[in-house]
Amino acid sequence: MALKHTEGEKELIEKIVGGDGKAFSILFFKYLPVLNSFATKFTKSSDTAQEIVQDAFVRVWLNRDKLEHVENVKAYLYKYVSNECLAYLRKKLKDEKVIDKLKISHSDSSNTTSEAIDLNEINKIISSAVEKLPQQRKKIFRLSRNEGKTIPEIAELLGISSNTVKNSLVIALKSVKDELSWYGITLVLYFFYFF
Repeated sequence: MALKHTEGEKELIEKIVGGDGKAFSILFFKYLPVLNSFATKFTKSSDTAQEIVQDAFVRVWLNRDKLEHVENVKAYLYKYVSNECLAYLRKKLKDEKVIDKLKISHSDSSNTTSEAIDLNEINKIISSAVEKLPQQRKKIFRLSRNEGKTIPEIAELLGISSNTVKNSLVIALKSVKDELSWYGITLVLYFFYFF
């Protein structure tokens, strides 16, 4: 028998459907351990598992209106993560030789870089990535990150659609994530940097 979400979780889902990033962050961290464990069994890599779970949650966020009709949130999240795992495994089988070469050439430098970088330097890297964003995307990111405004609030303030704000934030996040990855940093906490 499928378990329905609790009253507290139902309220959380309603907030997420309304665009509440903090509520989404609570949901993310609630299910992160079990989903990471699940994805790690598939990928045999905790780093890859974290990335898969992050990507799955980006998709859930983009399609959050569908959460309103979901009875079993845990099963719904497992489905997203399963799909991401299968896509990863298909790609790995196709590009296995290339991936192995990349692992060999980058493993040592990535570990050394990660150990050498402290929180202040990470913040500098993030600031640098944000500075490179187009003007409006930068403004949207800062309104969300620095002023804690929700997607609907930003949309109203700038006179644009909520979808435009949402897409801008997702693209901005990807830019920040790519910048961090270039330095060998894959910290799951930065998934919610701008919420």
